[in-house]
Amino acid sequence: MAGVYLEVFNQAWKSDVSSSFKHTRWANEVFSFDGDVPPTTITFAPHTPTVADKVLQDVISRIDAEVMGGGPKASILFAVMEINPDTKTPNPVYEVLNSIHSKKSIFSFGISDNPEGISLYNIGSGEGVLVTGKPGKRNLPPPFQEIRYVSGVGHQIHHKFVVCGFRGANPVVYCGSSNLALGGEKSNGDNLLAISDPDVVSVFAIEAIGLIDHFNFLNGVEKAPGADKGAAENPNKREAAVRSEWFLKTNDAWVARYFDVNDLHCRDRVLFAW
Repeated sequence: MAGVYLEVFNQAWKSDVSSSFKHTRWANEVFSFDGDVPPTTITFAPHTPTVADKVLQDVISRIDAEVMGGGPKASILFAVMEINPDTKTPNPVYEVLNSIHSKKSIFSFGISDNPEGISLYNIGSGEGVLVTGKPGKRNLPPPFQEIRYVSGVGHQIHHKFVVCGFRGANPVVYCGSSNLALGGEKSNGDNLLAISDPDVVSVFAIEAIGLIDHFNFLNGVEKAPGADKGAAENPNKREAAVRSEWFLKTNDAWVARYFDVNDLHCRDRVLFAW
């Protein structure tokens, strides 16, 4: 694998990456590795328009296969810097990721700095979760107000990965420097990896879950219960949470959602506990 990257970089240094590179074998082949490394395929951009389209369609085909035939453990998890459609350049992967939360037959968790819309992890909803890394409003009660967030500066989410079926028979994570956009695949000197190893895929899935759970919480809080109640200069965090009425249930009412087949929590239970 290191040898292939060496040759790709040598080709890049001695040619015009934005034009001549896309006509070399490095931009037109899929390089496969196994044995000493987890099963991995790699494509190197920039590509010609035809190859760029095929590279992204392969990702879409795997997502579609998970939606259609992934069974009770079917899942798509992703963290992608940008998925807001560009009116000038069609981006088929962005279109799929922006709409995947509406597929109630699958457990989907996604985050981007600029999704088309937001779908939170609401009780009673069978839709997947799609959150933004840049929540517009946030008014947290103590002790949660200590979370740092800088609005309007750079990217909160600069990730570029999509996980398909991490608990299924054919798990894969698409990752690398690729933005999963046609413009980038045709113009940028990027690489796109598809790693089909359960352990590697699980690491990426855990990263996605941590990010999305965190920002699902922030996205869902515009005016938090007890946010204006204030706190002492050095409050006891347990007491502050009680004053703000943010604490776990004291009965079993929370259980029902995990057995309601029309609620994403039920698919959550099946996916992670089965």
